[in-house]
Amino acid sequence: MLESDWTQNVPSYGDEREPCRESVSEPTGVDGGFPEPQPLVDLPRVDVAGIIDAPSPPPDFIWDGLVPRGHVCLLSGHGGSGKSTLALQLAVAVAMGLPLLGVPTMPSRVLVFSGEDAGPLLRHRLAAICRALDVEPRALAERLLVLDATENPALGEETLDRETGRRHIAPTAIYERLREIVTEHQPALIVADNASDCYEGDENDRSQVRGFVRSLAVLSRQVDSHPAILLLTHTPKQAVSGRGESYSGSTAWHNSARARLSLTPAKDDDSRLTLSLDKLNIGPRTAVPLHLVRSHGGVLEMDEGAHDAEDAPSESPATILLRLLADFARRGERVSPEQSARNNAWKMLQQENGFPKRTYRAAGPLFSAMRELERRGLIERAEYVNAHRKRYEQWILTAKGWAEIGESAPTAPTAPTSGVGALDAEPRGGAPTAPTSGPRGCGGIERAQVSAQEGATDEQ
Repeated sequence: MLESDWTQNVPSYGDEREPCRESVSEPTGVDGGFPEPQPLVDLPRVDVAGIIDAPSPPPDFIWDGLVPRGHVCLLSGHGGSGKSTLALQLAVAVAMGLPLLGVPTMPSRVLVFSGEDAGPLLRHRLAAICRALDVEPRALAERLLVLDATENPALGEETLDRETGRRHIAPTAIYERLREIVTEHQPALIVADNASDCYEGDENDRSQVRGFVRSLAVLSRQVDSHPAILLLTHTPKQAVSGRGESYSGSTAWHNSARARLSLTPAKDDDSRLTLSLDKLNIGPRTAVPLHLVRSHGGVLEMDEGAHDAEDAPSESPATILLRLLADFARRGERVSPEQSARNNAWKMLQQENGFPKRTYRAAGPLFSAMRELERRGLIERAEYVNAHRKRYEQWILTAKGWAEIGESAPTAPTAPTSGVGALDAEPRGGAPTAPTSGPRGCGGIERAQVSAQEGATDEQ
C-alpha cells in the first residue's frame, strides 16, 4: 500500500495549466465558425453614382490640347528633325509661363532628363532658345532643372526571371534616383530624351515596352505634382516620306502612351516641318497641325508662309474675322477682348463656319490678329451692362470696320445702348443709340433744376 495518494498532486482539468499548454481561442466568423477568406489582392472601386453630383475634374494640359498632365506623351521624329530642340523650347516656355508656337502653356517647374545630349550641347541650345523667347537665364534656372544622364541613361533594363524563364523590364538605380529628384523638385513636366537611351530592352517586345511605359506612368502618379512625361522616340526611315508609322518598334509604344505627337519634315525641304497630334485618348483631338520652320539659330518657329492653295480663302483672314464679328453683332452675341473670359475671341470665333483655321491654328495668333485689327481702327472695345448691371467689354466693329466688309453699321436696335462704349461709338460714325436716362435726358434736366432750387434755399 502506497504511503500517500499520488492523485492528490494532479491538478484538476483546466486549472493551473502551464502557459505552454494554453489553448488559443479560435477566431470566429459570421456564424461563429472559421473567418471568411480574404482576397490576396483587391481592386479599387470607381464611384459611378457620383459622376454628376461630384464629377472628376477635366484633364489638365501642360501644352494646351497637346500634352496632357499626369500621362505619358510621345514626341516622335527622325534623327536631326529637331524634336530635342522642340522639347527644350517647350521646357523653357512652361517654366516661364510663355505660349509656345501660339499655343498656351501651364506655368510650372520642369525637369529635363537628357540621355542623348550632354551638358555643353544642352547649354548651347538653351542659349539660342532664351534669345529667341527673350528669357533671362537666371530666372529660368529657378524653375528648370536639367540632368545630364548621358553617362548612365537607362531607366529600365531587361532582366531574366529565373523562376519563369521570361525576360521583363525592371527599374534601374537611375530610375530610383530620378524618382527622388522628381519628388524633391515637384515638376509638372518631365522631358525624357530619348527612349533609345532610357530603354534597354527589346523595342519590339510588347510586354517589355508596355512595362517600361507603365513604369513612367507610375512615376507620374506617385509624385504630388502629377507631371506630364514627354518621352522622345525615333521615327523609322520608312515613315520619313509618309510611309509607315511615326514611331519605331512595337505598337505597344503607341498603345501604352495617352498622347503622341509627331514631327515630320517636308519632302522637299528639311527646314520645314509639321507637328501633328496623332493620338489623344483622354479628350477630343481639336489641335490642328502646326507648320514650323527652322530659324537661323536652330529654334523652331511658326512657318507663316505655309499654305494650301486648294484651301486658300477668297478673302483675307482679317476680313473674315470682321465678317464673323458682324454676324455676332446681328445675333446680339458678345465677344470679349479678355483672353481669360468664357466668351473670348478664340472660344467664340473658332467654332464658326468659315473661320480661317489654317491661319489661326491656336489662340495666340488669333489674339494678336484682334489687337492688330484694333490698331488699324477696324474694331474697338465697347462697354456694356448686362442684366445684373455689371459692366463688361466687348469687341465691336467701327464705322471703318463695317466699310471694310462693304456693309453699313447696324441700326439703333442692334447697336449697344448702355455703357460708356455705346456713347463713345457715336463720334466715330457708328449707329446712333436710343435715348437713355441720366444727365443727358429730360429727366436729368428736371432733376438738375430741382437740385439748384434746393441749393438756393439752403444758402438763404
